[in-house]
Amino acid sequence: MIRFHNAPIARYVMLFGLALAPVTVSALSFGVGPIGGMNFGNADVSNHSKTDGRQGLALGIRSEFGVTSPYSLLVEGMYVQKGARFDVLGVTTRGDFDYVEIPVLLKAKFGAMKAHAYVFAGPSMGINTNAKGSFGSASSTFKDESESLVFSGDIGGGGAFQVTQYVYLTGDVRYSYGFTNALSDNVGDIDEWKSRDIRAMLGLLFHLTQ
Repeated sequence: MIRFHNAPIARYVMLFGLALAPVTVSALSFGVGPIGGMNFGNADVSNHSKTDGRQGLALGIRSEFGVTSPYSLLVEGMYVQKGARFDVLGVTTRGDFDYVEIPVLLKAKFGAMKAHAYVFAGPSMGINTNAKGSFGSASSTFKDESESLVFSGDIGGGGAFQVTQYVYLTGDVRYSYGFTNALSDNVGDIDEWKSRDIRAMLGLLFHLTQ
């Protein structure tokens, strides 16, 4: 059962739905393809002002509605490894969170279709699949203390280059700012954990309709 404890989740769900509302798939050109890269995770952790990041994978699928238009909508589904490291009484402590994320991003393109730059921004919903940590050599899981859903905002930019007539190579970087608490209950002295991530991605986009 999905539990919502520390944030007005209903508001974020409503905003997430509104982001999808203007899309009429049949009226737009469409593309899809794989994306992958690295997530340089970090977090805003209560009672711990200095944290170091976790380097993890980000892998998934990107679909784009309006690929031949100056403005389009990206809908992604990806597996992302997040987390942070910090010291507690001189002992290295870590927290690792894994999510299936679904960003919905408005995209604006600049330049010719064969080679163009782009920027994007929008909300993202994360479904927690794993939560674990360690204090020194002692490891434990805390998925029961983690929220099932979290919400963040993504903003970034990149470029695309036409490889063949209907295939584009893409590369972009984004900053992902966690709005909601990843924890539903305290873990030690930590009662709030909000992700702060930088993500670098490469991908291929196949234009299925023009």
